[in-house]
Amino acid sequence: QKAAEDLKKQQEADAEAKRKLIEGRMPPLELSGKDQGQLEKLVRSLYQRVVSLEDEKYDWEIKLAKQDVEINELTIKVNDINGKFVKPVLKKISKTEQKMAKFDKEKLKSKREGFRDQLKSTGQSKFALDEKEESK
Repeated sequence: QKAAEDLKKQQEADAEAKRKLIEGRMPPLELSGKDQGQLEKLVRSLYQRVVSLEDEKYDWEIKLAKQDVEINELTIKVNDINGKFVKPVLKKISKTEQKMAKFDKEKLKSKREGFRDQLKSTGQSKFALDEKEESK
């Protein structure tokens, strides 16, 4: 319970800090007493601010992605130098499934061969050349 209360207090403190930061960056809007032209001007200025912030956000995202790639490459180089390699986690397969899969493969193989044996012969060679005799 104590941990839950501490977590809740921490979340409230973070929310308060976020709210203060937002209020510091963007003062509250005062729309009362403004005519149509002033409102349009305010909307345009807010739109330009949103566009510039989106551009900045995009730039930061690209920068972070590049840094992530660089970090991954550097960790790979360090692991290569140190001789430490990350072993992939292998999927555990029970031996009974392997045996059953082996039997299934054998059944499919025997079915294919059995199918060929059951085909009827036409009596003619498949690759024989057809020669027509001309009567004189």
